[in-house]
Amino acid sequence: MPGPASGPLREETLLPGYLFFGEDDYQAEEFVGDLARVLAASVGGEFHLTRMDLDEAKWRDVIDTARTAPFLFEPWRALVVRVPERKAGPDKKAGSDGEEGRGTKYLTATDQKILKDYFADPPPRTVIVVIRAGRVRRDDAMVRFFQSLPKTAMAVAEMKRLTEYRLMQRADEKARSLGKTLTERAKSRLIDLLGQDLRLVMNEVAKLAAFVGDKKGIEESDVDLATAGQRSFQAYELDDALAATDFAKGAAILNDLFAEGERPEVILGRLAGFLRNVLAAQTWLREKSRTKDEIFQALFPQIQKGWSLYNDKSRDFFGVVEGLSPAELNALLAKLRQLDRALKTTSAKEEGEKILFEAFLKEFCLARQKRLIISPERD
Repeated sequence: MPGPASGPLREETLLPGYLFFGEDDYQAEEFVGDLARVLAASVGGEFHLTRMDLDEAKWRDVIDTARTAPFLFEPWRALVVRVPERKAGPDKKAGSDGEEGRGTKYLTATDQKILKDYFADPPPRTVIVVIRAGRVRRDDAMVRFFQSLPKTAMAVAEMKRLTEYRLMQRADEKARSLGKTLTERAKSRLIDLLGQDLRLVMNEVAKLAAFVGDKKGIEESDVDLATAGQRSFQAYELDDALAATDFAKGAAILNDLFAEGERPEVILGRLAGFLRNVLAAQTWLREKSRTKDEIFQALFPQIQKGWSLYNDKSRDFFGVVEGLSPAELNALLAKLRQLDRALKTTSAKEEGEKILFEAFLKEFCLARQKRLIISPERD
């Protein structure tokens, strides 16, 4: 089975093809990330994967691309092919996707012949990774077809949701890779808040590692401050106000949050989380290590590609990413740290705390509108 369960990937043991199917597609993305790193190491630099989606391309296009020689002097070609998730609905019946049963809309009899011929004699140094995400049974037509291919050419892995115990192990591994440790209570609290979603847990551990700064251990109180705050705002209204640079909407949300008794440190955690996401996106874009789609899906996994709001929220978020210079973003982060200190050292009542947040929100909006140059200040 490909992926973490089989140990680290090695260039010399790569197969021509891999199929991942099931609900937890983050496992496939981890495999793709590992594959890119292995192949980058083999060429001594960056390696660019080719990504294709079967709602835009056909299997013939995929195989034609796979048989094309790699660019320039790259010795490997790697393709990642996504099968669109099956849409549930009252009129959906087994076999409605094609003549051979469920899933065959994206795998016709002609497609099967093309793939059989390809995997009977695959070109060297070429890898195709197929991802079929969603609720997919082991007797799915596409799964059965790929399982019928020679085992020397194709590996098939089911992406089952991890047990709570294994999820905690993965959270520990992620924290250690970032130079941090997680207490047992912190891990339990994470699972309580996020559920058994590997993508959410891995992303949150990475954010928590940045949130605690120089501190080595991540504790339950850190999770409550940084993560609980992010999960408590249904529909992510404050993020939306920041992305839209809408001061009036943001101020109204702040007023509602204080009226509902939300703790100032939780609101601060939400603001900090948004700016950390902007900083991460700017870094990835500058390094050209991820596409905008990959960045948005990593930072906002709860917003699925294909939803009607995906394009709007992605556009608004990258408006902030591209609309703030690194100097302006650093200055805003410095202002947020000052706000944190003010909350900890002042005896201001609720009204005073709300004014501090509104002042920061106003400065953020002015910076986005280029009406005010803010200067970074020493911590």
